[in-house]
Amino acid sequence: MMNRISSIAVNTFRESVREKLLYIVILYGGILLLSTFILSPLSVGAAGGKIITDVGLAGISLLGVLTAIMVGSTLVHKEIEKKAVFMVMTRPVSRQEYLVGKFSGMVMALGLLMIIMTAVMAVMIFIGRGVPGGPVFLAAYLSLLEMAVMSSIVIFFSTFTTPILTSFFSICIFVAGNLSGDLRAFAKRFGGPLVGYITEVFYYLLPNLKVFNLRNEAVHDLRFSGSDIALATIYAVIYCGAVLYFSYLVFRRREFS
Repeated sequence: MMNRISSIAVNTFRESVREKLLYIVILYGGILLLSTFILSPLSVGAAGGKIITDVGLAGISLLGVLTAIMVGSTLVHKEIEKKAVFMVMTRPVSRQEYLVGKFSGMVMALGLLMIIMTAVMAVMIFIGRGVPGGPVFLAAYLSLLEMAVMSSIVIFFSTFTTPILTSFFSICIFVAGNLSGDLRAFAKRFGGPLVGYITEVFYYLLPNLKVFNLRNEAVHDLRFSGSDIALATIYAVIYCGAVLYFSYLVFRRREFS
């Protein structure tokens, strides 16, 4: 089973890395980080280094999530359109193994992207501020967990709809996942019982992406709580597992013709 999943994951990783979009995003990330280095002289003293860290971490998170959505939305759909999925399904590979392999390959590609962008940012922080602290790398790790959660959501939508709708739904989930806590608090204060109940349901269904955002702490060199990192990791594993399971329930009913 693990051999079959790893084979699909490696093929997906190679396919994702070959996508021109991935190289464009890496180039854009380098330009974005470089622009922060150009802007930093406008600030005074250590504030210049904080600008590099702030914009650099925000760029890694945003570009990583956009890459997961744009690359991931075509992975499954493209194989169905090209009939390549038939070759996989005729082999002793279950649909569950196929989805887990696709997800693992995407996370591997996103991990490589994150490592490259973090390395670029670390060099720029070293030039503008000094040796980057541990919180910077932990914040980048949390961004990778956020990308993994979004990858599972992209795969879920790609099992039953088109790449355009998959991208649209995933972007909506990304925005809602960052605002779900605020909407819940707003509904409790100003909404009625029905609005409060609906908001509560969506709060627990949508991913709470704020648990992966400790960028402000990293910018100001504040120490992270080890429990925050552990809980965010456990949350990401459980959420990805649940979404992939529902993806399998949808995908196993799909007929290929």
